[in-house]
Amino acid sequence: MRNMTAAIEFGTSKVICVIGRAKSIGRFEVLGSGVAKYEGIKNGRWVKPSNVEDAVAKALDIAERKVRKRVKEAYIGVPGVFCKVICQDGYVAVRHEHVTSEDIEKLIDDAGDFYVDPKYTIVTSTPVYFLLDDGNHYIDVIGSKSTGIRGRVSFVLVRKQFIDDVTAALGELGVKAKAFIPEVLAESLFLVPTEERDCSAVLLNVGYFDTNVTVVYGDAIVYNKTIHAGGMHIANDLSIVMNMDVDSAEQIKKRYSFGLENAGTKLYDYAKIKTGKLEKYNHSMVSEVIDARAEHLCQLIKGAFEQSPIAIARRTRIFLSGGGLAMMKGAKDILQTQLKRQVRVSRIEAPQLSTPNYYAALALLDYVFESDFFGEGSGTGSLINRLSDRMYD
Repeated sequence: MRNMTAAIEFGTSKVICVIGRAKSIGRFEVLGSGVAKYEGIKNGRWVKPSNVEDAVAKALDIAERKVRKRVKEAYIGVPGVFCKVICQDGYVAVRHEHVTSEDIEKLIDDAGDFYVDPKYTIVTSTPVYFLLDDGNHYIDVIGSKSTGIRGRVSFVLVRKQFIDDVTAALGELGVKAKAFIPEVLAESLFLVPTEERDCSAVLLNVGYFDTNVTVVYGDAIVYNKTIHAGGMHIANDLSIVMNMDVDSAEQIKKRYSFGLENAGTKLYDYAKIKTGKLEKYNHSMVSEVIDARAEHLCQLIKGAFEQSPIAIARRTRIFLSGGGLAMMKGAKDILQTQLKRQVRVSRIEAPQLSTPNYYAALALLDYVFESDFFGEGSGTGSLINRLSDRMYD
């Protein structure tokens, strides 16, 4: 099948493989997907390194069976915890009267002349903005008249150990890693509309173990902070305080509704224990534990906001993703209340992959086709001119 490709996302609790192809009309379509749970990533490390290869093999096998085709190479998503974002300034004199793509490349090269920690390697370099002779900021300057260009460039670095580990695991399975793509960059471009990025926006991905706070400006990410707290911590707190097993805590967490919907009327929450029996738990106490953990997470997020090199104003919109919080009823509202900023949850139409815990995997495919890795283009325009056809609640 023409331009068919695979992408693999390493989440904090599961590995997802998606296989898709570009559409002649529209963006792309998913042909098959596979999901495999594993011990995951915690505090920037594999919880159980020996099981990573097995999880990848299972996710690949499920996806391959659906498309009836063997995957020989794949694009790899890099979790935010393994990434580092560095923004540097550069300058280039414009050789001709108008700015060309060659001038932009030279500016990126000039900005890229900085010390790189030997534990990391640069995987992407994206201009954030440009300054022309008139002193104004621009996002797209090709064709503009100027004697020189100053600009800021975002470099995303990836920990070499992650690349080595994944390359080795894939090698054992006979799969080649085509490229390593920062998930926070791909997801920012996928979920945040162009007009929002042009003013700066925040992608908030709350996963199982980690939460990534990413600030995107134009087509670049200028800041990413990984907070070692997520959906698992809510379930863990419930488990400890309510004296229940983690599986029961997860059941209650997934059905919990933030806000006043059940206030004063709901007395108990129920979970099915391993014997198959339903156990009841005091709703008031459940609510107190979950709300307290959510509020604590919001405090950590606000702390991350304060470290951003670009001020996150009250008008800055936050786009919520990830499976740790986004699928809990009322999560958007409590985040808006605590963070005092508008929060949006994207609606992506993809059969069996339409919930926020799959958005990063879909974003990887979108990034591959939109970035013209095939040298042919996908027929949907450049990243800067891409259509913002997302729906929001």
